[in-house]
Amino acid sequence: MAEFSIENVCQAIQVFNSGQVEQADSFLRSFSQSNEAWGICIKILQQNPDPSLVFQLLRILQSKILYDFISLKPTEVPQIYQNCIQIILHYSVLNQKSTRIQCVLMFIYLYLYTYSSQTKSILEVISQILDYSQNNSPHQKFLYDVLETLPEELTENKKIIIDDEKRKLIAQDIKNKQMLDILTFLQTQWNAVSDDSLKYNILKSYKKWLEFMKSSITEEEAIQFMNLSSQTTLFKGTLESISNEELQSKAVEAICTFVGIIPKTICEQPQLEPQVLQVLFDEIYKTFPACKKALEEEASDEIYNFIKLYCKVGKKVIHKILINTQLEPFLQMILGIFCHENSFTESDVLMDFWIKMIKTLRIMNDLQLQNKFSITFEQLINGCVQKSKVNKILLAEYGISPKIKDEFEQQLDTRSQMKEIMEELVTIIQPNLIIQHLGGILKKEFIPQMNENGWITFEACMNLISGIIKQIILKNDQIGVQYLMEIIKLYLDVYQQQPQASNNFIMKSVFKTISKGCAQLISSNELLPSLFNFITIGIHHKVSSVQKKATKAFQLICQQNQNFVLLHLNQFLDLIFTLQQVSNYDNLIKGVANAICSSQETMQNYYLKLCSIFAQNLVQLQKQIEELLITQAGSDTLEENIKQYSKNISSLAYVNSQIPANESNEYLAVRILIVNVYQELWPILKFGMERIAIFEHGVAEKIVRYTKHTFRKAFNQFSVDLLTQVFQSFLNVYRQVPITACIYIAEVSATVFYKYPEYRNLLSEAFENLCNITFQHLPQLSSFEENPDLTEDLFGMLVRYGRYTPVLLLQSQALQTILQLTLMAIGLEHAGAAKVLYSWLEVAFLMLKPQDEAFKVQIPQEYKEKFQQIINPLIPQYTSKLFEALRKGPTDEEVEDYIQDCIIALSKISFIDYHTLLGSVLEEGPQNILTQSEKRTWIENNQDTDKQQQFLKLYTRRCIQNTLRG
Repeated sequence: MAEFSIENVCQAIQVFNSGQVEQADSFLRSFSQSNEAWGICIKILQQNPDPSLVFQLLRILQSKILYDFISLKPTEVPQIYQNCIQIILHYSVLNQKSTRIQCVLMFIYLYLYTYSSQTKSILEVISQILDYSQNNSPHQKFLYDVLETLPEELTENKKIIIDDEKRKLIAQDIKNKQMLDILTFLQTQWNAVSDDSLKYNILKSYKKWLEFMKSSITEEEAIQFMNLSSQTTLFKGTLESISNEELQSKAVEAICTFVGIIPKTICEQPQLEPQVLQVLFDEIYKTFPACKKALEEEASDEIYNFIKLYCKVGKKVIHKILINTQLEPFLQMILGIFCHENSFTESDVLMDFWIKMIKTLRIMNDLQLQNKFSITFEQLINGCVQKSKVNKILLAEYGISPKIKDEFEQQLDTRSQMKEIMEELVTIIQPNLIIQHLGGILKKEFIPQMNENGWITFEACMNLISGIIKQIILKNDQIGVQYLMEIIKLYLDVYQQQPQASNNFIMKSVFKTISKGCAQLISSNELLPSLFNFITIGIHHKVSSVQKKATKAFQLICQQNQNFVLLHLNQFLDLIFTLQQVSNYDNLIKGVANAICSSQETMQNYYLKLCSIFAQNLVQLQKQIEELLITQAGSDTLEENIKQYSKNISSLAYVNSQIPANESNEYLAVRILIVNVYQELWPILKFGMERIAIFEHGVAEKIVRYTKHTFRKAFNQFSVDLLTQVFQSFLNVYRQVPITACIYIAEVSATVFYKYPEYRNLLSEAFENLCNITFQHLPQLSSFEENPDLTEDLFGMLVRYGRYTPVLLLQSQALQTILQLTLMAIGLEHAGAAKVLYSWLEVAFLMLKPQDEAFKVQIPQEYKEKFQQIINPLIPQYTSKLFEALRKGPTDEEVEDYIQDCIIALSKISFIDYHTLLGSVLEEGPQNILTQSEKRTWIENNQDTDKQQQFLKLYTRRCIQNTLRG
């Protein structure tokens, strides 16, 4: 153990400050956690050391107070407390912000750790040690920093070692005894100072205490405080008088927080009572001229401040605004701001207000009141259209330059917010009325002869319509459907004659509107043919983003109109065959596959025809790839052919995924058909695995996905001979390259074939081979972190075999090695791999219970006994490493829960002495994690699951705190 002295501590800090962090860090961490740190730090700081040492010494002392002050002996507390206060006093007034903040935190920690019901108020304590009467003095800055920081440290800083119950008691005591005095003091200080920087500090502190008050104030206290505050200059006249934008922003934040204190019962009354609300609106009305001026001058910061204030107040007292005619000017002001072009950047704040208003009207369910705002809502829709319009340049040149793209993305955010308003508005207004209003806007533009501005308006309206389609469907609004069909038909009639109608952006909006759910509405025999022709043009479009939207619309309309698809199936199959290069090609497959897989009859009639398209493609692609592997390995042509190969395999996988999983005899013909297609394709799939997947691993994943969906739909129609060939091919590849998909196929097999005896030997053999090959790929602990996907799939396979075929797992020759590898892997840092590892370990522990619902089959007792003999010697090591993993502090909260579940499962194993094991691991770790009383209580209640969970969470939190110190 290192010996600590003033000299070597100062020397280590100087080395640390010189940039040689690694040389000094370990020593300083050890020093920070030692008992000697108290005396040495205090002594050096009392001697006015070299300024370069002060920051690190205060940091160490701050850490000591935070983590170790509560562990001091009662006899040590007074002297250390007094010394620390003197140091805080001295260094807090040096006018260095970083030093002052350290002193502020140390002061707060000492105050909270020594707090009792007899403790003096924070203002009294500070007034006894500092003179803060002089304006802008260092003492005054320290005071404001303490006042600003205390509420948040008390409620939010979980590193402070005070249990939740005591925190609540301290918070309640401070609220009852100090809060109003502190807020009154701040209001008094506001009147006394003229310096903007001090006013800024006062507002910051004021806001923090208002937030603290808000969490626990009663209605009576709130009204008392509001009436008191409304008469002070901190509230009255502040917004009107402040010209400094930064100070104005902080004042708005403070007043918004103040508004948050208004009790809900008061907000829901129509009257402008208590008097403070009349004062509040009077103050807001005084700001209207300044707000209008800011809008005209595009003063963005001021616009933001005003909008934030108006919307906060508006949302809080929305009931009064809706019912009280005195507040109509307020609503008209917000509507005017919303429709103003220079409020564009604050659309999200305004959106929140309108959504709150609409939701409140919906809850009130007063039709007469809703009708009262019909004109307001028409203006609101007009504003939404204006804010949804894209720039002319964007309309013409979208996608050409990065600068345009950035501007476009900003507009897209606003458009999505406008759509959210529409989605809410349509819950209280019939969709057809909104479409009728939008249609009226379009009629003014007269679509057949629209200019560029007209098409921009059309696109904005289409964008908003896509937000209300869901309600058209839910309300079965046939009039709305009719209006919508008229707009789409009008567009389809002119899009080839009007150049702007076929603009990329406008076409995408039409497709998007269809995709949003409009597909469910379009079943008109008159409209479908022309709509499909239009979509086909979109699918052929040269811009990929248009292709994507068109293929999505294609998929959804096919899904809704399966009879139409089947009627024109040859046309659609030709489309699939000829358009393999389009973006989102899988959407074309989905559209047709959904129709073909809709019934047993259609599958028997058309499944083979659809699959034959992909089979023909694959035969051709295999031939081309074989030639290119010899002549042009690494070429772009080879890469493109492999991409097409993968796309066709993915299409087959999707088709199979849409087939219902049905083991009944009536589906036998379909299951045989599925297997026959797979068997015919097997040579091509084998080629993909053994010749392509070796260097392009993604191909293996596609083949596995197709195989998985074939297994899950074929059940025991998949022959043992074919399954043997599949396993052999995958194993051959896996021996050469650690492709995780090869393990996954065994995992899937276990879940599908576990209940059929004829596959048992094959599953067992595949498991043995996969385990042995994996052991070669993962020879040491570092391999787990370097190959997280492989690690995840290995333990995933163990989970599946454990749950579905536990006997095969327990019979395995690899079991001993598996358990050793599991032990090595505990503590994995990769979150995904760690979750699967601990899931497997929990399954292993559950296997030792008499019986558990986690398993699909009963485990014979003889296998449990054999497993017990193998695992029993490893139980102490498992226990120790699981607790060690908790002490390290998992990087993911879910991983922490998985480890805790493992420990609880382990504690329930009947043949182990968990009482002794728990006592041992608690002694192994750092002794400052739990008190002796806490350890004793935990050990005594080691079979109580709830108590176990409580102590595991406490232990984990304390361990994390321990690693953060120093």
